[in-house]
Amino acid sequence: MFIKSLSHSSSFRQATIIAFICLLISSASIFICDYILDNIMKSHVKNMIFENIENQKLNNKFNSSNDLSIQLKNENYKESRKDHFTFIFDAYGKVLLGNKQNVSDSQIQYLQKHNINSPDIVSLKNNNVELLGLLVPLTDGGMYFNAYNVKPMNQQTQIISLMTGVGLLAIQLMILVISLRFSRHNLYRVNHIIDTLEQYASGKHNVRVNSNDNKDEFDQLSQEINIVLERTQRLMGEVRDITSHVAHELRTPLTRLQHKLINLSERVGGKELNELEQAIKETEQIQILFRSIMRLSEVETGQVSHQKDNINAYDILHEVYEYYQPLAENYGINIKLEAQKKHVFCADKILIFQAIANLLDNAIKYAPESETITLKIDSSLGNTFIKVSDQGKGIPEESLHFVTQRFKRLSSKKDVFGHGLGLTLIRAIVSLHNGELVLTNTHPGLCACIKIRSNKTTS
Repeated sequence: MFIKSLSHSSSFRQATIIAFICLLISSASIFICDYILDNIMKSHVKNMIFENIENQKLNNKFNSSNDLSIQLKNENYKESRKDHFTFIFDAYGKVLLGNKQNVSDSQIQYLQKHNINSPDIVSLKNNNVELLGLLVPLTDGGMYFNAYNVKPMNQQTQIISLMTGVGLLAIQLMILVISLRFSRHNLYRVNHIIDTLEQYASGKHNVRVNSNDNKDEFDQLSQEINIVLERTQRLMGEVRDITSHVAHELRTPLTRLQHKLINLSERVGGKELNELEQAIKETEQIQILFRSIMRLSEVETGQVSHQKDNINAYDILHEVYEYYQPLAENYGINIKLEAQKKHVFCADKILIFQAIANLLDNAIKYAPESETITLKIDSSLGNTFIKVSDQGKGIPEESLHFVTQRFKRLSSKKDVFGHGLGLTLIRAIVSLHNGELVLTNTHPGLCACIKIRSNKTTS
């Protein structure tokens, strides 16, 4: 997973491209260096050959192969180096001077084919030696061949090319190692920024991006993100305050209007009475909305009075059960309780009761086809899990991420009364307990789970 994430890092991809370019340069440099050294070596060999011919004072003695070989033998000619070879052949390819073992018949035939009017540089290769020399045609059809074995020289020059390539390869690996460190650091900072934004989007509005004060582009980006998050949080707070204030200010005149409508309904009848009753019902719905908005604002801003205490898991589930049992019976739904009677967790009882009640109310309203709705509380690794599971159709996967937002309702459930604030209020209550609300489709049904940290658990 880390390697996959690293491969998507632009800095690592850039470093890899640079390293690949270095690899191409190192590969090309090996061939170029080998080519240059080979030319230098051949040029040096040619100079030594002409120097040998000059030292042997043979410039004017290339008329007869027999005379030339006799002259060199009389002068007790001896090779000055082990890799230096001098051959004299007659017109039929017979070796008159030199070690016959160092040349094969096929190589002699090759020399005869290249025995033209002017001297020429010729190369002979076999498993043991690689001769590079000057082939001089003699007047009588013979050949004078002065050569050096360049195979040991090539081996030495290849070491230079190889060392050049190894050096460049080491530089390439060093670039990768150094870039890996910087890429991992940059990837960590990018993931930290992404994680912070995801937490902020999930409702944790107090999170901020850490800054290392390095004054680089990531620090500048972190500072700008923090400024945006702070402005967004402030604006959201102002919107909540305004909404709560408007709801509070309209509550009193709306109550007066409702009382006047009720008084008026007592003095009329017929069609007018039906319309007044409908108006009274609508004012009640508006009051419910205002109360929900004010309650949500209090919970989200922490202004609600709350005090955490030890709560018996079975007892609170039983209280919710007794409160909603009549409504569940109307829908033909059985409510099942699952909790250890000695299990205790720490939370504000009133707020947690409201959160569980809202979840159960949603399960009854939005999944009336359920035969059983399960209320369950269990614990694991120091966490308490409060679960409400129904057997309905669940929530479409594409809608799971926004159903906890304000005034967000599923389009298929418009016939069910509500304002889209229930799950938002539950999420606010859970956040007040430093917990998490998780909605999961169980096919069939939906499991709504409240996860909070337990300060005390006994069994």
